Amino acid sequence: MLKRGKKRDASKAKSEGDERPKKITLNAGNEWEKNVICELSKKRKVLVRNWEGKAVMDIREFYLEDGKEYPTGNGLSFFMDQWKILRDHVDEIDKLMMLHGGDNDQIIEPR
Repeated sequence: MLKRGKKRDASKAKSEGDERPKKITLNAGNEWEKNVICELSKKRKVLVRNWEGKAVMDIREFYLEDGKEYPTGNGLSFFMDQWKILRDHVDEIDKLMMLHGGDNDQIIEPR
C-alpha cells in the first residue's frame, strides 16, 4: 500500500505559539500600509484594498518583525456585497452589544 507523505515526528512538532504567522501580500511593495483605515487594537487593523479588481475590506491581525508590521493570514475579508449587508445591520449589532453589556469601556482581549 502506498503512503502519502512522511509520518511526522511528534517530538519535532512546533507548538502553535512557536509557529511564525504566514505573510500575505496585499499589494506589491507593502503598499497595504497606505490602505489602513483604523486600528482596532494593538495587533488588529481595518484596511481597504483591491483584490483582482474588486474592493475588499479586511479586518486583519498583524505581527512585528525587524521593526516592521506585516499582515498575517488571520482575519476576515469582506467583498462589497458582504460589506453592504454588514453595514446595513450595524444599528442592530450596536443595540445588541449594548444589551449584552457593551456600554462599559472595558476592553477584553481574546485569550
